[in-house]
Amino acid sequence: MAAASSIQPPSVHSSLVREESALSPEMDSPGSRQPEEEEEAAAAVAAAAAAAPVQPPEPGVSLRELPDLEPEEIEKRLAKTRQELSNRRKILIKNLPPDTTNQEVHEILKEYELKYCFVDRNKGTAFVTLLNGDQAQDAIRSLHHSTVRGRLINVTLQPTDSLLCLTNLPHTFTSQQFEELVRAYGNIERSFLVYSELTGHSKGYGFVEYMKKDSASRARSELLGRPLGDRSLMVQWMDVNQLSQEENLHSRCLCVDRLPLDLCDSEELSQLFSETYKPVFCQLAQDEASPVRGFGVVEYESAEQAEAVLTEMDRTLVGGQEVRLSLCTPGTSGRSTLAALIAAQGMILSNRKGLLPEPNLAQLLTSMTNPAALQILMRPYHTGKRGGKYGRHSSLPFLRPPLTTALLTLGKAHQSAMLGNGLVLQNLLHMQLAQQQLLHIKDKRITSVSSLLGDPSRLLMQKALSLRPPGLVSLGKGLLGDSPTARASLTMIYQRSLGRLTHDR
Repeated sequence: MAAASSIQPPSVHSSLVREESALSPEMDSPGSRQPEEEEEAAAAVAAAAAAAPVQPPEPGVSLRELPDLEPEEIEKRLAKTRQELSNRRKILIKNLPPDTTNQEVHEILKEYELKYCFVDRNKGTAFVTLLNGDQAQDAIRSLHHSTVRGRLINVTLQPTDSLLCLTNLPHTFTSQQFEELVRAYGNIERSFLVYSELTGHSKGYGFVEYMKKDSASRARSELLGRPLGDRSLMVQWMDVNQLSQEENLHSRCLCVDRLPLDLCDSEELSQLFSETYKPVFCQLAQDEASPVRGFGVVEYESAEQAEAVLTEMDRTLVGGQEVRLSLCTPGTSGRSTLAALIAAQGMILSNRKGLLPEPNLAQLLTSMTNPAALQILMRPYHTGKRGGKYGRHSSLPFLRPPLTTALLTLGKAHQSAMLGNGLVLQNLLHMQLAQQQLLHIKDKRITSVSSLLGDPSRLLMQKALSLRPPGLVSLGKGLLGDSPTARASLTMIYQRSLGRLTHDR
């Protein structure tokens, strides 16, 4: 895998400038526009980004195999990272007079270029987005603890809870690829990779700040454990205060993955990684009650030591097995990093195998009084190649409308009977008709395909429904027959049952 000759940092603000510049300065009502609408205003940008697939990286190589970069290129990359790190352009103005208008805030900040402004009169607070981080810092220096109509105002950077750190990225991953990877989950305020000050190559991790926490949560959920080349992404929440200075960007902790499973002694691991520098912390992920194992965390005194060991030891053999090394999220100790990685690995395993087994048809039919089960049955699968957002699973066939309606009628009747609302006899009649027709549908229409969540036998359905073999309703002419008239009859009975339930309640 060859290193990219030119890595341009993400340009995430140009689209925001165009979107936010359309906002009118006359918006002075708290209900006129909420701060969350910044992302909604640029939803088309995120949709277009999601449509562009991220190019998969080439087969991985270690840092020591990457070619040297020119000093000018190294400085260019480091300068762009510093720019994005300091590019916090959202400020918060507190303790404003209660009747402060949007226009008045524009007048206070007349020396700056405002891209967004919202005034919460109830709290005396203004949310402002300026052109860039330099303007935000200058506004804080000049306006903090100044007076507005006799009131001392506070001007600070807006706090954020939408900052993520992505680790275990390929070292040749470009900033453009990184931006394409993260912007598919929502509009981003800033994103950047962290580069080595010595070589200029990516350290294998980066940061992204979203405009909304919902977008950050979705990105973390979907990117955690995602394969990328021969690596699996790790995603963790990041405290923005830990990125206040450039030196805080560089991690002192290494994750050593793909260790032999018979390596159970942390002291042995510490000896392996003490040849160049002695670590201050070294621990294997060991938990007899958990399947999470096969990796460990090594912490060094400085980021430079960790980078040197990464370059030297990545993709070397330990116990006959090639290990993978990656820098962890910066700003935390080795012990805290190990705990976070164990929790993340456990979450990945849970997401892959599912938390609960799939229910069978008998379980669904015997729990028809459960509203959640009714909601599931009210959403039948659609026909077609895709069949839904993620496609139709081969083991979940299309649920035909007669079967869906019968199950709903059966469930509603069970609910009404349990409520004891005077409709017991009528509901029992509906239950019997629906139950009988369910078995007829099973005999005539779906004998050659699987049922809702499996393929139980006819006896299993009879047992789940507590029925004797039906023989009263003729095929094709019963309550749930194939004719449109029969279906209309069932719909009318179902609607009448719902109407009576609503009236009695």
